[in-house]
Amino acid sequence: MNLVSAKLPQLNQSLQNELSAMTSLTEILKLEQAALIEGHVNDLNEFTKRKGQCIAQVAELEKIRSTHLEEMGFSSDLNGINAFLAQAPAETTIADNWTQLLAIAEKAKEINRTNGILINRQLMRNQGALNVLQQSNPAGAMYGPNGQAKIQNITGRGLVIG
Repeated sequence: MNLVSAKLPQLNQSLQNELSAMTSLTEILKLEQAALIEGHVNDLNEFTKRKGQCIAQVAELEKIRSTHLEEMGFSSDLNGINAFLAQAPAETTIADNWTQLLAIAEKAKEINRTNGILINRQLMRNQGALNVLQQSNPAGAMYGPNGQAKIQNITGRGLVIG
């Protein structure tokens, strides 16, 4: 048994773990999208936390996959796995897992892009509402860019009591 054959189960398990983590990330992105559409902005902090954890897990699993590829004599990048798959056409499970991983990663990317658009729309609505409130206040803006209340200086004569 050569080194490549010995590493196949580890590479396959690594890809399965990566696929599972990416699927979890995609599910969180879908939940985030539903919350954005339904206006449940209070849920967004939790989704952001969970996304961060999934992204860290995916990154760690990617490193493990890269290490397995390097140990088998392939580069750790996209060219490396493509070269491995070209040299091992009988490894259909690994090829299938890789194809599924690429597909789910593309899906996650698209959902994340859509979520970004939804967030920007919400920010524009909020800014529009803030502009309306500021226009109806003749004394000017009540809050500064830092969110703190502005104190308006009123010029004029002071009253002297003597």
